[in-house]
Amino acid sequence: MQRRTELQVSDLYQHCDPSNWQFNSTADLETLPSIVGQDRAQSAIDFGVNIDAEGYNLFIMGPAGVGKYTLIKRFLDEHSRNQPRGKDWAYLNNFADPQKPWAVALPAGQGNQLRHDIETIIGHLETELPQAFDDEYYRGRMRSLEEAARKHRVRLFGVLQTEADRKGVVLLRMQDGSYAFAAQRDGQAMTSEEFEQLPAHEQEKTEDAIADLHEELQHTLLELREWERDNFRKLQALNDEVALEVISKHINKIKHAYPSSNKLQLYFEAMLKDIRDNVDAFVKQEAGNAEEAAGEDSLLKRYQINLVVDNSQTQGAPVIYENLPHHQTLLGCVENMAMMGALVTDFSLIKAGAVHRANGGYLIVDAEQLLMQPFGWEGLKRALKSREVRFDTLERIYSLVATVSLEPEPIPLDLKVVLLGDRHLYYLLYEMDPEFAGLFKIVADFEEHMPRSADNDMLFARMMASAIDKENLLHLDKAAVARVIEHSARSIEENSKFSLHLGDMTDLLRESSYLARQTQSKLVAREHVQTAINMREQRLDRLRSQIYSQIERQVIDIDVIGNQVGQVNALSVLSIGGFSFAQPSRVTASARFGDDNIIDIEREVELGGDIHSKGVLILSGYLGKTYAADAPLSMAASIVFEQSYGEVDGDSASVAELCALLSSVAGVSLKQSYAITGSMNQHGHVQAIGGVNEKIEGFFDICKMRGLTGKQGVIIPASNAQHLMLRQDVIDAVSKDEFHIHAIYHVNDALSLLSGLDAGERDQQGEFTANSFNAAVAERLKKWADLHRHDKENQSD
Repeated sequence: MQRRTELQVSDLYQHCDPSNWQFNSTADLETLPSIVGQDRAQSAIDFGVNIDAEGYNLFIMGPAGVGKYTLIKRFLDEHSRNQPRGKDWAYLNNFADPQKPWAVALPAGQGNQLRHDIETIIGHLETELPQAFDDEYYRGRMRSLEEAARKHRVRLFGVLQTEADRKGVVLLRMQDGSYAFAAQRDGQAMTSEEFEQLPAHEQEKTEDAIADLHEELQHTLLELREWERDNFRKLQALNDEVALEVISKHINKIKHAYPSSNKLQLYFEAMLKDIRDNVDAFVKQEAGNAEEAAGEDSLLKRYQINLVVDNSQTQGAPVIYENLPHHQTLLGCVENMAMMGALVTDFSLIKAGAVHRANGGYLIVDAEQLLMQPFGWEGLKRALKSREVRFDTLERIYSLVATVSLEPEPIPLDLKVVLLGDRHLYYLLYEMDPEFAGLFKIVADFEEHMPRSADNDMLFARMMASAIDKENLLHLDKAAVARVIEHSARSIEENSKFSLHLGDMTDLLRESSYLARQTQSKLVAREHVQTAINMREQRLDRLRSQIYSQIERQVIDIDVIGNQVGQVNALSVLSIGGFSFAQPSRVTASARFGDDNIIDIEREVELGGDIHSKGVLILSGYLGKTYAADAPLSMAASIVFEQSYGEVDGDSASVAELCALLSSVAGVSLKQSYAITGSMNQHGHVQAIGGVNEKIEGFFDICKMRGLTGKQGVIIPASNAQHLMLRQDVIDAVSKDEFHIHAIYHVNDALSLLSGLDAGERDQQGEFTANSFNAAVAERLKKWADLHRHDKENQSD
């Protein structure tokens, strides 16, 4: 079995040696074309972007700050330059059914040109159509038709009037435009009184004549109506001929300008017909300026395109990042406009979303933001599965209202979607959403750490140079570069690796550059980096200072000298707002004769988390295996974190709890000058824990406040030695033999260090070494077991 060891100064910090670097500052270094340490992710991205198959969208996973967006954006920007440009997309008025506008695709840049061409056509027609209908040739033809109509009318009514005169009846034109007959005398219509004075036979003769004339009038009116209809058709044909001559000239010109689009050719034909049918809107009377402008806007709006996607300024395929991915921003919407107390809409109020703008290219979305926004995730999936984008309102999809709205023609979709998120979110979607795996078949997993080596340290330095150039910061000298690398290793608790968290590194560079500029320095030095690190800690240090002050004033009881039975100093870590610090705690245990019952007080009062409870159960398993393999464990015990008023979780105190419990059983006191941290398995092997640097430094700070005696220290799992990147003041205390750090492999190592006794091993007869700690534990447990057996014998008697 490996034995404990006291760590030396060289074990406590892995320095970065800049002496062999061939540069004086980061200004001498070439910037990096890409992010370092992400070969696996880059390979996956390259494969996912280039494979052309359905469902091969990408999920880029890793913690925030490792450069997911930076890498994918840079990759796509370079890749998209060689891809075909995205199309322009426009919606056109459907003159036959305005509720169903047409969608049309155009080569990039032609959308604006088409809009300009239509504006030009409408402008010309507004000028030329009124001129055409004001032309002398047109007026002459109109006069001819009108004169022929007038002569025919005069002739028809002249014949009717002649017949009426012959029969002694006069034809009258009434005020409402109708016709009537009346008896006449001396060429004038008789009044009803005069007519009543006529002899009866003359009245009868006149009435018969009027009846005959009425019948002839009806025939005349029918003939006149047919003539007027025919004349109207002639007038309409003339108007159509004149209008068509002007309209066709411009429409044919624009048709020839866009010969490759069948949809546009159909639209231009429909546009020609609609302008011809509404030519009166162009040939208008003089109006006020406001009314005239409104009329022109209305005409232009009716025939103008709604350019929803304009790629005229795009180089290559579009790359779009949407930072607020809800249903409307992703999939677009049809807006409404209030008019006279009602909401109205038309094709010009169709607004594109990010999916439309990214069509033919790439859409980047933050997965967490997408899932937080209402209906965005379901809408995006629906578009990817159907390979088309519809402007379906949420009200219609979920049958919330039954209003009539537009039904724009869907747009075909050719798109790669890139989701950015953490690992937990990816695995959650994979398990909970059955459609996710089929839509996002490529996952690019970002590394968080990179091994420290001479070559990798140089890559890290070049990565710093890239960030400095991008942010316009002061460059770092070699010693400052080394300090940033060391801090990066400390931040991930790995002395043989450094962090690939670009966000944290860039923040530290910004803060260090600011401090250097404050001192008028031309380069960032090591002390500037260290000051920035210290200031970060000081800004978040209020709670730690309060807790340590309470320990110093013994409001919270922590002993750092002397010996106590059933009492051990344990170490836990609090993480608040990105700042972690150690909180030393006193663990006490009380053991007595009983029936194999170990009470975890934290669990009993529901302050112990699941992992902490698991640690206590593992502890119980070790007790049974080690001390009661062949006899009952006739012991009752209770374990508690003293002065703990919040939830306790984690198993990093299980070794400390075992030591306190065995101390109570054996009656052997333990040194309070040590604090211990570490979890254990049922065989007593000590396992690694988190926050080891903070835990060591926290107990060191308490000992320093109380006064270093040279006998104080911390006991840690041996597997945590590779994580040590301690503060310089702790390293200095160890070098002066004022503080000690021990690495242990087994709980027996801890018992020996804390008690000053040999822990003791079982011999061939199964007995522990005489006068050892374990022998004292075994002796006490054997005594309780004998009592237990004696009680049972008495009960049986």
